[in-house]
Amino acid sequence: MAVAGHSMEPALREGDRLFVLPPRRQPRVGEVVVLRDPRDATHLLLKRVAAVHDGEVTVMGDRRDHSTDSRYFGDVPLADVVGRAAFRYKPLARAGRVRS
Repeated sequence: MAVAGHSMEPALREGDRLFVLPPRRQPRVGEVVVLRDPRDATHLLLKRVAAVHDGEVTVMGDRRDHSTDSRYFGDVPLADVVGRAAFRYKPLARAGRVRS
């Protein structure tokens, strides 16, 4: 997966390439997840989990002044979380685990 124009910094940057793991458990606060955009389910978003409650997740962008996140579209059903960013493989100089 390529990080789109609204990338998150400093954890992730535009152009980073990521391995995304399917959701095998409930996401944890601080993890970076891939989710269906509540405004257009054909698009995916990459956001950090701020809270998990009642079958929903609250997500925030790392660049809050430039991010469209739960502050704008509300909480997202856990069923719309399609994966967890686990590992950056490109660029090689920054390869490694995506940290919470």
